[in-house]
Amino acid sequence: MASAAFNTEAHRRTRRQRVRALGCRVWDGSGEARIDFDMGGGAVVLGYGHPVVEAAVADIPDDAEQAAARALKVSSPAAEAVRFTAEESQGLPAAIAAVRRVTGRRRVLACAPPSGPFGDTQDLAAVVIDPLGATPDHLMNARALADAAGAALIFDEGVSAFRVHEHGAQGLSSVTPDLAIHGAAIANGRPIGAIAGRKHLIEALDDNDLPAARPESLAAAAATLQVLAESPVAPQLRVLGAELQAEVGLIIEKASAGRFFRLDGDPTLPAPLFAAPQLEGMWLREMAARGFIVVGPHALSAAHGEPEVAALIAAYADIIPAMTAKGLLESLLRRPPQPLTGRP
Repeated sequence: MASAAFNTEAHRRTRRQRVRALGCRVWDGSGEARIDFDMGGGAVVLGYGHPVVEAAVADIPDDAEQAAARALKVSSPAAEAVRFTAEESQGLPAAIAAVRRVTGRRRVLACAPPSGPFGDTQDLAAVVIDPLGATPDHLMNARALADAAGAALIFDEGVSAFRVHEHGAQGLSSVTPDLAIHGAAIANGRPIGAIAGRKHLIEALDDNDLPAARPESLAAAAATLQVLAESPVAPQLRVLGAELQAEVGLIIEKASAGRFFRLDGDPTLPAPLFAAPQLEGMWLREMAARGFIVVGPHALSAAHGEPEVAALIAAYADIIPAMTAKGLLESLLRRPPQPLTGRP
């Protein structure tokens, strides 16, 4: 089964419908509250309206950028320097351009664990990998590949940091990239991008590739990273996610539903996977009817606790057996095979 991705259109639609959000709950125009397991595409790691973050945004210090850079260095001990930009999407292209200037090479290799690299290593400037879901061995292999080719290793930590470990995927695996790309998660969901890593590569960044980050996003980043450094958020998410996966696994086993559904991936961001898109559509409708915002992977946050996870498990306990009992599974499996989907 392949990993699911966040449904960005559904995420935008959810944001348009949202009137108020606090913790892990969202209220719509009718006053109905829903438990959010999307959390801004996984970026709102601390929960909506976190008091420390909101206080920082309400009183932005003059040195917000310096404070955010210091906090990111603490959270990423191997980072020698940091640069910010307005959006996460600007970070990786800027980093690749800098590496090309330093190495004088052009090729960039996408490394997809566990299948390995796509393409050859001639004229290689950088190896780029999304470490979420990669094993330490996969990341070590990517590091070895980059070193052997004289290329830079870039981690795209937009989702994994600082969810999987208080120091990001590099802390979880002990594999240090030359550059790491960060996004809105470091500012608890506010738009921002960051590049952290080797000083000589950071110095090679072109200012024209880095539109200035918003002051409120920089203030939010400094505050968010401070909270993440002082609180055991990553271990909390891992425990809750492991409980969710284990309990849903038992439900799947009892309902003999493993042929069409699985809750897979990192425990802090478990992804529902389906054998047919019709099943995913039914699952989305049933979850919405029970008061949940689900889009793709279940983005746990510090605002989620045992009651919210227990409610989600209870919803699965209703939905999965009902889908099987209706004979929908058998009717779908008699059709020509379709790829598993987690809608992009």
